[in-house]
Amino acid sequence: MLECLVDGEIASQVSAGDRGLNFGDGLVETLALHGGQPRFWQGHVDRLAAGCERLGLTPVPQAVLLREVQTVSAGQGDCLVRILLTRRNSDAYLDVDGRESATRRVVCAVPRRQRPESLGVLGLQARICDLRLAVQPELAGISHLNRLAWTRARAEWTDEHIGEGILLDRDDFVVSGISANVFLVFGDRILTPRMDRCGVRGVLRAALIAAFRDRTEQRRVGLDMLPEADEVFLAGVVDGVVPVNRIDHWEYGVGPVTREVQAWLAGQ
Repeated sequence: MLECLVDGEIASQVSAGDRGLNFGDGLVETLALHGGQPRFWQGHVDRLAAGCERLGLTPVPQAVLLREVQTVSAGQGDCLVRILLTRRNSDAYLDVDGRESATRRVVCAVPRRQRPESLGVLGLQARICDLRLAVQPELAGISHLNRLAWTRARAEWTDEHIGEGILLDRDDFVVSGISANVFLVFGDRILTPRMDRCGVRGVLRAALIAAFRDRTEQRRVGLDMLPEADEVFLAGVVDGVVPVNRIDHWEYGVGPVTREVQAWLAGQ
């Protein structure tokens, strides 16, 4: 069964000189496919295009990416596919010249992790991570390959009862979860952290903000706001909308706004 393409060819390796491998110089998108079709496709394509512009990479035509996504996922039903765009090979130096704007694309089907069926009903427990994300507006929002901070944050715990970590920046503002974006509910209002200093603007986050634009606000979210929230939920294309029932010692109910957002997503 075909699982991976590199520049459109069946392969499982890239050159040791690839700048994505050497420097994290590239972008990544993780797509959820349902019935063989990628969900929120245009959102992923738009985020890739924004990332290419920010990093000075040559964008890849939508038609090429869609064809390769459908090729690697053929016969696999509901699955995940990762698209990686990296700057091509270079020597061991960080210099980038005009020749290095050429883009390598890697498209792979990846195993979908098994989550409890009750996750969307009962929610999960989260913790505040000790690691703080660096503030870097130049990279804020895009889905780049530099995820070392995220992996180190995830390594902070082994407790199987904790399903997610909440990331803060160096000023102790809430940024996101490790694998999804964070939303807080106050009454019928929905707040989500701004992504202008660090963090990744999730594709589902963008769709949710658009769908609930009259009730949703992007703002700085301080730690002092967490105990005041009526509901907290996570949103990401892999697991969808997941209630948070506890963050450290703060507990939350799974309320009507979270259920409303879940119902909206189920209809997409």
